[in-house]
Amino acid sequence: MVSLLEHYQGKPLSLTVHLITLSNHRQSWDISLGLLALADGNAEKFRDFTSFLYEQQDLFYNEPFKHKTHADLIELITEFAQTHDAGVEAAAFQKKMASSEIYEQGRTPIRYSATRAVWGTPTFLINNADNVPVNHQSSTEDWIQLIDSLLAQ
Repeated sequence: MVSLLEHYQGKPLSLTVHLITLSNHRQSWDISLGLLALADGNAEKFRDFTSFLYEQQDLFYNEPFKHKTHADLIELITEFAQTHDAGVEAAAFQKKMASSEIYEQGRTPIRYSATRAVWGTPTFLINNADNVPVNHQSSTEDWIQLIDSLLAQ
């Protein structure tokens, strides 16, 4: 997806990401809330912090976090946010993570996915249609060919 964003930069194309947190992954929900709180509606911040978090996942994945508390996780997410953005103040960030606004942003994609019969990740919809001939294993060139054909219509 990143290579596609770079390929189509400046062109009339958008990418919408819906974070679907799995109920049996306890860290994913709070990581999602931290991502939404830091990005604060800014697509570039969202993309950059998503990449940063992806690179850090070995620190919060299941085994390393098995015996840690929820408070430990919130502290770790706050440290990630501060490392990524030096302007983040811990208490304000944690308050935003716990806000009803961020909760809504986190829950909405889960509800949306239910209406679209999304049962696994990653799932791709193009123009809100689910009959997509490409997937996460397709090459960037396959995606570009498909998108260019849609843009030409």
